[in-house]
Amino acid sequence: MLLRLLSSLCVLCVLGGEIFAAPPTIETLAPGVGQRGTEFTLTLTGARLTDPQELMLYAPGVVCTKLSAKNENQVTVTLKAAPDCKLGEYPFRLRTPGGVSELRIFRISPFPIVAEKEPNDTTPQSVPLNVSLTGITESGGVDRFAVTLTKGERLSLEVEAIRLGGELNDTAITVFGPDGKEIATVDDTPLFRQDPTLSLLVPTDGVYTVEVRETNYGGSDTSRYVLHIGNFLRPAAIFPAGGQAGTEVKVKLFDHSRESTLNVKLPPAGTPFDFHATDGVAPAAPTPNRFRVSPFPNVIETEPNDETKLASAAVAWPVAFNGLIEKVGDVDHYRFRAAKGEVIDVEAFAYRIGSPLDPVVAVFHPNGVLLAGNDDDETHDSRVQVTIPTDGEYIVRVTDKRKQAGPRFIYRVELTKPSTGLAVFLPPLARKTQDRQVIAVPRGNRVIAYIGVRRDGFTGPVTVTPGELPAGVKVNIPVIPTGEYLMPVVFEAAPDAPLGGKLVAFTGRGGDAKSPVTGHFSQVVTLIQAPGDSAFHAVELSRLAVVVVEETPYSVSVVPPTTALVPDGTLDITVKVKRAKDFAEPLEVFFPSLPPGVEAPTSVVIAPDKSEAVVTLVGHPPAELGDWRLLVEVKIARAARVRDPFAAPMGGGRRPRRSVEDPPVSSEVIVLLVAKPAINGQFAPSAGEQGKTIQVVCKLDSATPAGSSFTAKLDGLPPRATAKPVEVKPGTKEVEFLVTIDPTTPPGEYRSLVCELAGTVGGQKVVYRIGRGASLKIDAPGAIKTDPSGKPLSPLEALREKEKEKKP
Repeated sequence: MLLRLLSSLCVLCVLGGEIFAAPPTIETLAPGVGQRGTEFTLTLTGARLTDPQELMLYAPGVVCTKLSAKNENQVTVTLKAAPDCKLGEYPFRLRTPGGVSELRIFRISPFPIVAEKEPNDTTPQSVPLNVSLTGITESGGVDRFAVTLTKGERLSLEVEAIRLGGELNDTAITVFGPDGKEIATVDDTPLFRQDPTLSLLVPTDGVYTVEVRETNYGGSDTSRYVLHIGNFLRPAAIFPAGGQAGTEVKVKLFDHSRESTLNVKLPPAGTPFDFHATDGVAPAAPTPNRFRVSPFPNVIETEPNDETKLASAAVAWPVAFNGLIEKVGDVDHYRFRAAKGEVIDVEAFAYRIGSPLDPVVAVFHPNGVLLAGNDDDETHDSRVQVTIPTDGEYIVRVTDKRKQAGPRFIYRVELTKPSTGLAVFLPPLARKTQDRQVIAVPRGNRVIAYIGVRRDGFTGPVTVTPGELPAGVKVNIPVIPTGEYLMPVVFEAAPDAPLGGKLVAFTGRGGDAKSPVTGHFSQVVTLIQAPGDSAFHAVELSRLAVVVVEETPYSVSVVPPTTALVPDGTLDITVKVKRAKDFAEPLEVFFPSLPPGVEAPTSVVIAPDKSEAVVTLVGHPPAELGDWRLLVEVKIARAARVRDPFAAPMGGGRRPRRSVEDPPVSSEVIVLLVAKPAINGQFAPSAGEQGKTIQVVCKLDSATPAGSSFTAKLDGLPPRATAKPVEVKPGTKEVEFLVTIDPTTPPGEYRSLVCELAGTVGGQKVVYRIGRGASLKIDAPGAIKTDPSGKPLSPLEALREKEKEKKP
């Protein structure tokens, strides 16, 4: 199919004289924040940004009103934020005719946006209170801002740098008084980790200086941050850190400047809730504190409760215990009633709600015996499940693992019934990259995706149903069977499908008819990597981006096999490619998903002047029987790039540019049958002497089928023993090999014989290996006794013959 050379193409990628589209990439965006209730612009910088079509926004409340490309490396986005839109994070992707970008985010602030003005490293930039300052931490530099305050006034500061989702920009803030002396400095905090916060009451009237820098004076020209500066409330912690849905809860705010209380009206169960602390006088914080809304009641600890006997009166569960580890050595105990056979999840929340506490939770029997305990689960928070052995009153104990304590070491321990859960996801195919985390389908072509399901608390098959797909796109998702969690599926776009895209929800359904389990799509995208597989900042999405893109100049199909692949055998598969006119590039074919125990070449290259390849699938002896979905992918074959080991590394901590990876396209799904062979067999016992020729026979369990033809080869022979191939005609029931044993063949018993039958079945080339592991014994001349027909005698038979010879 010919690619159209239109001026609207978002990018031109020249390969062998052919031009076709590639996805855009966004390296940076500025300023990365806008004010709620206003119209604002963002500048996206990257590559292949020509002809932007759409900003795909994952959250409501902000709409894109205009996209304007300055050149292929820069796009201006005009956005309008509703007056009541949610504060915080807004994920998006940019779509062009060539595809969609990586996931990026911007943030919404309640305050006016003010840009830093350089130079401000020695002379601070004067700014008003309650603004959001946008700046860059350059290598070795600092940014300083000046605010005028009166004695006793609150100064609150919060940096969003890691939470901008760009580079790893670990910032610190310092406050200097009117006399130039340092008043306070902060780097990491439990609340927002590498993004510092600070709140204090200033001691005198005057001009105060706020300094922002990278912790180690690093940074780059793309290390961006937002500094919220004002007199807003910025609690470092809230106690309790949760409450029962639909009730009013009195909470204590642990502000850096002072402690205060506030009554909070909680929404009904299931309603999203962001807790922005406000006292009705000072503005609310620009970002929320983490707060749990649960359907069950709170219990607030009552000191003293350091001993089991001092635990408060027993309560029914489900329940949430809320407390603080205020002093070093503090231990908190809670009592609850439970009945024999009940199963209870006991889960602590501390790290996940911004507390410095590293909780250790234990559950004790009424007689004091430990039932279960836990330190860390998926995070530093504890989680344990207990089965109640007998009716009674049980104890939950909470301590800090590191033996630390303080007024903000808050925690919440929830006792709940274990629940079933189901999530649908798209697994990342490579670590530390966003490659192939969207579905981009070329017109008139197909692509493979792997739909995964995560079951929690149940087993059984799962049905996955997609929401509304882009026009002209279809996908068939088979039932994911019990014991499986991944299913390769094919998304296909019609030749006339319009370029476009949608954010698609997926619903999973499992369990039994009496207790059905429903789940939804969840995709965690890492924006800033941390050591190992952890993340400094990640975003969880509830929908998958599916887009239709420009045509690719090649497609692939597979000729369905007419016979089965057998364990310990091979089967030839014919792969065909179709090329656009004048497209002359080698194509690489590979099998992304094969049945257990089946192997294929890593890749096969089809030369520019060829249109098909024959690929041999190998079934190993333990290959799993059954009907299997077989797919093939193809992409342009490229020589591996070799990096100069003496080249200078990329500097400045800059995000690497997304490579132009040729998107593979897929065949349709075909069925590959892995089945027992139609022919099997076993060898008769064989033995021979050095320097002689012997007959080795493989007896077939059934005659070779009519219409088939095979050539038999004897493999696994001892060194320097040989046997010529044998033609096997239809109806044959045994195969006879003449084995020539060299005089130098080492004596011994060789359990390695295998008969290889290579031929055609139903017009399909196959190989069967039968009789594997049969024995051939090699002896010195004269050592083997045979019967009159030449058949070797067993040791017992040879002994009997010897005894007969001794008799007169």
